[in-house]
Amino acid sequence: MDRIEKILKDKEEIAALVPLYQQDLGNITKVMLQDEEVLLKHSITSVLYAICNYYALHLRLLRKKQQKLLNCKYYVPLPLSKNLLLFPIKTRIPKVKNDSSLAYVNYFQVKKLDLSKKALHLKNGKLIYCLNSAPILKKRYHQATLIAQLQEEYLPIKNVEATLKDLALLRDLLTDLITSFSSSG
Repeated sequence: MDRIEKILKDKEEIAALVPLYQQDLGNITKVMLQDEEVLLKHSITSVLYAICNYYALHLRLLRKKQQKLLNCKYYVPLPLSKNLLLFPIKTRIPKVKNDSSLAYVNYFQVKKLDLSKKALHLKNGKLIYCLNSAPILKKRYHQATLIAQLQEEYLPIKNVEATLKDLALLRDLLTDLITSFSSSG
């Protein structure tokens, strides 16, 4: 998963994560960026976990939180950073059990919805066609809009991202502070 970490470290904007079946490679993920597409030999679920790990997030807990916010059990948007809010759409029919049918599109990279063609126009000029019905596509986009608004309203320090290294440093500082208080008293 070094490639996905490099993409995130280089601050490249992810437009979408799309599951594909590739001859000789099987179930892979196409990462659509602003100006290129990268194929990763990992499932879309593995790529999502890698992105969450990069941002020190727990995917299952994040999904639970979004489910409560939206009062929705399945297919919730995933706010991973200030510029990365992924919402799921169905883009393929799985051939094998446990393969995902869902692509994840970055809400901030969507230029417009074409409900008549069930397609998303991305800012990079690419199109993603959806197997969901038009009302479902509209619902998923609307849910992402709500989460984006909540993110903006309730995260006044949204420009700050803590990494695992930052958290480890903070833990060490707090440990030193607690130790100094307990030894002086």
